Amino acid sequence: MDVTLNIVFQLIASIGSLATFGAFVFLFRRDKDKQAQIDRLTGIATILEAQNDTMKKQNDLLAQQVDIFRNTSLLKGGDQDAIRHLQEIEERKLRLSVEPNLWTNGGGYNGSTGEFSIDLNNKGEVAIIQEFVNNTADVTLYNNSLPYELEKGANRKILGRQSGDKHIKDCDIDIDVIFTDRLKNRFLSKIKGIGINIKIVETSEI
Repeated sequence: MDVTLNIVFQLIASIGSLATFGAFVFLFRRDKDKQAQIDRLTGIATILEAQNDTMKKQNDLLAQQVDIFRNTSLLKGGDQDAIRHLQEIEERKLRLSVEPNLWTNGGGYNGSTGEFSIDLNNKGEVAIIQEFVNNTADVTLYNNSLPYELEKGANRKILGRQSGDKHIKDCDIDIDVIFTDRLKNRFLSKIKGIGINIKIVETSEI
């Protein structure tokens, strides 16, 4: 009888342990799902913010066009400056409609191997990544298959590892991201920082 009771108590304890373990797994998965949802919402908010900025720029260009069209005497008289200005506005509107907008929210590293990754995101139109140019001796880049089409709302990794005695968290990062838009306009975004504490400090047309 005592042996039977002992077995029963052991079974109950085992079931309790499994239930506790299951509860931990459930909580972990729930937290992980919440984080994934937060990440997705953050990405959507970032894209919407970029779209709002683009719309403001386009509205400003449209307002400039309206001002020119209101002055019909200039156009009827064949005013070349007005016509040229209208052409420039149309070209700027076209470029805005295909303009990529790269950003980064940091990355991660493995202290034991010296490897690191940088999250490169795009909140604008399609960017064709042409080249990653490394400007520091502290790290080397590898396995970055290019060219690569980075769609709106998408992201990809820039991969590398330390190349000296510095710990990867202390290494200088200085990377030029060369990319083009759908019209083949060429741009450079510069990523700078220490370790994974990095950001895009400037973007310019080249």
